[in-house]
Amino acid sequence: MPARNDSILTWFLKFVAPFFVLLAVVALLAFAMLNRPVPGKKEPTAILPVVEILEVRAESLTLEAESQGTVQPRTETLLLAEVSGRIEFVSNAFFAGGYFKKGDPLVEIESVDYQANLANAKSRFAEARLAYEQERALADQAREDWESFGRGEATDLALRKPQLERAAAMMESAKAAVQIAERDLSRTIVRAPYDGRIREKYVDVGQVVGARQSQLARIYSTDTVEIRLPLALDQLSFLELPETYSNYARVNSKPKVTLSADYGSETHEWTGVLDRTEGAIDARTRLSYVVAQVERPYEKSVHNDRPPLKVGLFVEAIIEGRQINRAFRIPRRALHEGDIVYVIDKESRIVIKEVSVLQKGADTVIVIDGLSDGDRLCLTQLEYVVMGMQVEIDSSLSMDGELHSE
Repeated sequence: MPARNDSILTWFLKFVAPFFVLLAVVALLAFAMLNRPVPGKKEPTAILPVVEILEVRAESLTLEAESQGTVQPRTETLLLAEVSGRIEFVSNAFFAGGYFKKGDPLVEIESVDYQANLANAKSRFAEARLAYEQERALADQAREDWESFGRGEATDLALRKPQLERAAAMMESAKAAVQIAERDLSRTIVRAPYDGRIREKYVDVGQVVGARQSQLARIYSTDTVEIRLPLALDQLSFLELPETYSNYARVNSKPKVTLSADYGSETHEWTGVLDRTEGAIDARTRLSYVVAQVERPYEKSVHNDRPPLKVGLFVEAIIEGRQINRAFRIPRRALHEGDIVYVIDKESRIVIKEVSVLQKGADTVIVIDGLSDGDRLCLTQLEYVVMGMQVEIDSSLSMDGELHSE
């Protein structure tokens, strides 16, 4: 009997008990599903692009044209030896970078031979002059003799006119020889033709040089430097250029030019004027060239420790142009292809406007039509834009007021 009870219990635990356990789990799950909290309904919210804006105002502007070029001397000279000989002396300033004043002796060539030539020339001139005076006295005597004893009209030979002319010519030739000898002697001292600086030197003491063959030095003036600046044809309309016409009419405007260059970590500026335009447009590049000048580029500034504007320095140039009474200066990033801008209206919606652009710079754009005072420009680059699109303005990034060029 006990064995039978054990088998019934085993059968119950193996087949019936799991059924009741499963039924209990299902009941619990059903109870949990029936009593779960019902979530509240939420309205869908749109994710709006956040944009930076700039409120623009019209202003009076001076147009500018940007260019670049290399500083060059206005006057540069290659000094040649005009007489032959050995160099006896060079100036203490005769080195690359040395300064000199007009008339300073730079190089002296041995002059003994030229002093001797001058002495010989003066001796020949004295003899020729003596011969001329003697011949003139003989000619006067011949004329008096003919007037006293001659008959008829005297010939030129009888009056010694050819002899007198020959003596006069010989005296003039001897005089010219003296002048040449004096010139050659003076050329043994090579003097500076202007205030300037030495760019390169090619000789030194003890070197023998040949007349009109040996290069002594390359020098340039320091009173004024020039910068040749290329301009695109559309930039010319911004400027009042100095021009000269074939009937000698001139446009005498001299626009201001601001030059800048980097010296290490510092940027320095120099001020000059636009002196002239060149007579032709480059056929290959379609660029026109203007020439800016800066006076006294090597003088130390009394206001700061600005370095001299050296020949060979590469500079950026900003040329002052015409005055515009009413225009808008906006960032370049606010202008999109097709000369359009995105204006944010009072309801924070985008209005696409087409504008008239007068000048495009690297960082800013000058607009003369299509904008109004108080317009809020979108400065953020958006992936896509449609008319009336809603945006959100980020007040922490918004820029109010006028934009000024850096």
